[in-house]
Amino acid sequence: MTRGFTSILGIFLAGSVAAQDMQYLSTDGTLFSFEENEHGAVLTSIEPLNGPLIVDETEAIPIDVGDALYLGRSCDAFSLEFGDGSWSWTNGGFIIDFPGLRVAFPGQAIDIVPDNRCRI
Repeated sequence: MTRGFTSILGIFLAGSVAAQDMQYLSTDGTLFSFEENEHGAVLTSIEPLNGPLIVDETEAIPIDVGDALYLGRSCDAFSLEFGDGSWSWTNGGFIIDFPGLRVAFPGQAIDIVPDNRCRI
């Protein structure tokens, strides 16, 4: 009886973990959801925890719930708020660069391109 219950509990817990959406946390504390598509991925702000991103340490740009960062498979990036940019990954995480703005995700991997493409 205990063995059967343990097996069922293990299956339930594994299913619960698999059902959770992947999320990323930027250095400023903003939580983003992740959705992969045929062109790359979309990171959408779901919890702007610590307020605005800093631009050149003189100007603050607020991140609102629903703001999206689009990452292309050719290392390009786009945002309605920030315009065209690029993204890259290192062994220590990944970075999205827009003119005057860098959004970093340290210690996190994003797997939308093969091999070493987009690596700096």
